[in-house]
Amino acid sequence: MFILIKIMNNNFEYDYKIITIDSDCAFFLTSNICDFYINLDEPLRNVIKLNVITLLINIPNSSVLKVPLNSIYINLNNYNRLIGKNNTLNDGKRSDINVFDSIIIENVPTETIGNTTIRSDFVHSDSVYSLNPIEPQLLRFNIKLFNKDNILINKSDINRFVMKLGVYYNNKKTTRI
Repeated sequence: MFILIKIMNNNFEYDYKIITIDSDCAFFLTSNICDFYINLDEPLRNVIKLNVITLLINIPNSSVLKVPLNSIYINLNNYNRLIGKNNTLNDGKRSDINVFDSIIIENVPTETIGNTTIRSDFVHSDSVYSLNPIEPQLLRFNIKLFNKDNILINKSDINRFVMKLGVYYNNKKTTRI
């Protein structure tokens, strides 16, 4: 589902599109890990900013990810918006995890039957990521989901992942002199 809005900023016109990334509609690179992509219906030219609106993750209550205060780290097209600390030690030091976003699993039910949905809404400017340099042509979104140890999460530990993302772009052709 796409919603198109025009935004004026300093007398320069941007298009704004809301894109929903859903793992149920994605193409997985392998059958057992959370490494997938979605293709856009039409390429977006000159992408300037990305804005995270909502993150949802549905996990089975029997999942190993259900331990309270576990984080799921989201890699989106290798954009590094956040830096987290890896729990595994490398030469006595914790290494950094460079990711686009994360969601913390906390206060989950203790039942082992059923599912739990974790939702995170973003209503502040911290969720906006400015691309530098701008993305000249965005054709697809590549998503990888990592656990706190920077290991790709198994598909059996997540039922569904949904990310609502706002994209600022300019599809007009510009000429350089």
